[in-house]
Amino acid sequence: MMKKCAKTYSLALSCLIAGTLAMTGCQTIADSKSGIVNPTQTVTLPLADATLQNYRWQLVSVTDLAGKPTKLELFNQAKPLLVSFDKGRVSFDNTCNRMWGNYSLTHNNVLIKNIVSTRMMCMPESRMAFDAAAPSTLQGQFKLTQNNKGELMLTVTDSNQISLFKAVAK
Repeated sequence: MMKKCAKTYSLALSCLIAGTLAMTGCQTIADSKSGIVNPTQTVTLPLADATLQNYRWQLVSVTDLAGKPTKLELFNQAKPLLVSFDKGRVSFDNTCNRMWGNYSLTHNNVLIKNIVSTRMMCMPESRMAFDAAAPSTLQGQFKLTQNNKGELMLTVTDSNQISLFKAVAK
């Protein structure tokens, strides 16, 4: 009787493991039409200076909390917004004006302070809107994740918007 229970238990456990693996293998990371990341397939990583500094961070989307795209002026330019972190300094690349500020890691979040910019007149005028909107993408709660392909993503969420950046090799 004991032997039969052990075999049944072993068979049930094997089926459960095989079923779980089969279901996991069928999941996808992103819906190809919407580009929305499946959060069940990401791993949250601790925020660390080394991780922030080893990459440039390219803005890939800004949405409101319901997922509707916002800040479209950030995506109408020839080059995407890139953000770099280096020894307590943050800089914005591909802006018309030079932009930079300070950052610190505090309580598993990144705090951005004292963003300054040169004040050149940029043409076309949409470049000025790009520069004006760029700092708002780094205001809020930071979260670093990695998907099953090893891609790092930095998400910044505040009370109005969600900014999503992907890691780009330096």
